Amino acid sequence: MLGAGDQIADASVWTGPHERRNLSELLDGGRALIVFYLFDWSST
Repeated sequence: MLGAGDQIADASVWTGPHERRNLSELLDGGRALIVFYLFDWSST
């Protein structure tokens, strides 16, 4: 788990089906809560 003020590497993440964005684009200098849920857009 990251703490307040921790730096993260810029990475690509899927934000929806066929939608991929960089974390730097999503954060844009602000705070964020990032939650990963595996198979959210899957039929399984």
